[in-house]
Amino acid sequence: MTMKASNWRILATTGAVIAGAVAWPIAGAVASPARAAQRASVGITRFGIHDAPNVLKSARADRSDSAAPKGIFAPFTNCPLTNPLMYESTPGGAMGCVAGDAVSGTITIGPVTVPVEHPVTAQFGIWDPPNASPNQFSGGVLPPANGAELVTSPENVPGGLLKALGCPNSTPSVEKLCKEATLPGETTTLTALAESAGPITNFLLTQWTQPIMIQLINPLLGPDCTIGSLDNPIVLNPSVTGTLSIETPSNTTEFPNLVVFDDSNAVATDDTFSAPVAQGCGLGGSANIAVDEAIDTSDGLPSPSGANSLVLNGNFYFADDYLGANMARNLRAAFRTGGN
Repeated sequence: MTMKASNWRILATTGAVIAGAVAWPIAGAVASPARAAQRASVGITRFGIHDAPNVLKSARADRSDSAAPKGIFAPFTNCPLTNPLMYESTPGGAMGCVAGDAVSGTITIGPVTVPVEHPVTAQFGIWDPPNASPNQFSGGVLPPANGAELVTSPENVPGGLLKALGCPNSTPSVEKLCKEATLPGETTTLTALAESAGPITNFLLTQWTQPIMIQLINPLLGPDCTIGSLDNPIVLNPSVTGTLSIETPSNTTEFPNLVVFDDSNAVATDDTFSAPVAQGCGLGGSANIAVDEAIDTSDGLPSPSGANSLVLNGNFYFADDYLGANMARNLRAAFRTGGN
């Protein structure tokens, strides 16, 4: 059966998956020591949804459950069902496992549009504390035990470093960088990595808020070149539309309240966010300011609301034991048997 996405609370979770997939132009890189220290100082130590690490490998099952989920539960390879918080969820509340892939899309900041050409996968749990009102997702997102909450692959920024710097450039320090980029052994390729700049908030049925900052990656830009920051992030407020299908286990006696919602045509969009200026670009010294300004000029930064957009398309799933007791235990059992 199918139903409009706007008619069911499950789209809140579908939205969370796409929120994870908002790991935008997507390059596997680690934060520099300086930025890592800054993140640690405000309690943010990892990348991804709720700061789980970005990893360039397939998601693995929760290490406490060695067998891969079966049947209709096969997509949920990395749900944190061994996390004690999952067992505190109130019967009738919003609790379950989320899995998804954003398979295509674009993000535009000013005049630059980057296609999302590689799958972005997300895996995590949703729970409600004992005092929560049903269906409010007030417990939030729980990462997998192995931390592989978000799996991403590199995406190239069109035009590369030379376009981003506006080469040739009349500023001496920037023009020097333009020429150096074309020397043997150097590269003009520019990739980008979206890092979480805070937790997902305002988690509603078809929308959420997620702050990010984007690292621009090329050896000549140094390790701290970003658009946005922890103090001044890009704040995304995507909304999601789609049509859901519902699958149930064949063993309805053992699993009477367990369902899997499948949204294979979900689309997340946001054209309201603004983007701040670049910062920290270059290899040190006063030339950094000139490089920042060159990127700002070329990329139209700061870019106001209305000049930017996000579109992500994907396949997303939510496994939910609704209105039952022992929901996490039931899900673990169903994952092992496929619900048969």
